[in-house]
Amino acid sequence: MTQDFDLDRYVRSSKAVDLSGVAWHEIPSHPVSGAEARTLTFMMDIETHTVMYARDLLATRAAFDPEITAFMSCWIYEEFWHGEAFSRFLGEAGFTLAPDRERVGVRSRYPTKVARNERIRRALGRGVYTGHLASMLGSALTRDFIAIHMTWGAMNELSAIHSYQAMIDKSDNPVLRDILRRVIKDERRHFAFYRAQARLRLERSARARRLARFAMERLWAPVGTGLRPQEESDFALVWLFGDDAGLDRLRGIDATIARLPGFSDATLAQDARRRSLERVPRDRIPQMASDWALAHAGVHRERAA
Repeated sequence: MTQDFDLDRYVRSSKAVDLSGVAWHEIPSHPVSGAEARTLTFMMDIETHTVMYARDLLATRAAFDPEITAFMSCWIYEEFWHGEAFSRFLGEAGFTLAPDRERVGVRSRYPTKVARNERIRRALGRGVYTGHLASMLGSALTRDFIAIHMTWGAMNELSAIHSYQAMIDKSDNPVLRDILRRVIKDERRHFAFYRAQARLRLERSARARRLARFAMERLWAPVGTGLRPQEESDFALVWLFGDDAGLDRLRGIDATIARLPGFSDATLAQDARRRSLERVPRDRIPQMASDWALAHAGVHRERAA
């Protein structure tokens, strides 16, 4: 048990995100922009497919750690419900998604978007298996491999928190802002666990610090990269963080990660922003947020009859 995270309290209080009192009926009264819809779809896919990251982690020595597995049992469940919350918001806002353009609403049966989720996982192809084997091999070669996963997880969860906060700042939709604030409460606890685990493992091993820094600087990419097309990841990052306010947020992420042992002066988030801007300049965002571009990306704004 790390002193920085109360795992007992977390496990006892873990539950689906609290959506009681969400004004679902008000969603149609507040237009959702194309940029919001495209970015929220990307976020939904990430949350829904947390289980894929967990699968790789459980192929390592982490599976032998009762604290990590206890956390992950709750973490996967909570992330699933984040995805379902976003799915319902998009449905109530009048959007359907490829491949089957399933109509989703507050009263839809769980899980939603089964066809979409299966297609995304199958599209990952051999990369799923090679990534799985790489995790197994790395874990077999060194006990310090878990430190990489914990640092990676901390970076992903912190990025998610700031992404949701950035969307709250950009959105005029009160219902979406309400849902995002509720999800952020969970994400803060997830980040706290990963940060505590990463700090513990990095503090006690110089080799862990070297391996984690090497892996994060050369292999880490914003969460969702690889799961979804590069263009979707770039669009979300540039829309959320492409302006000066976004850059300040990413500097804050880097400053937080830099406090982990071995990560002084790390600029992971800012480096990711620079690469995304090289591929998707900010002046392309309005075009990529048009209804035509959304439909091409599989996000369809349904017209009222």
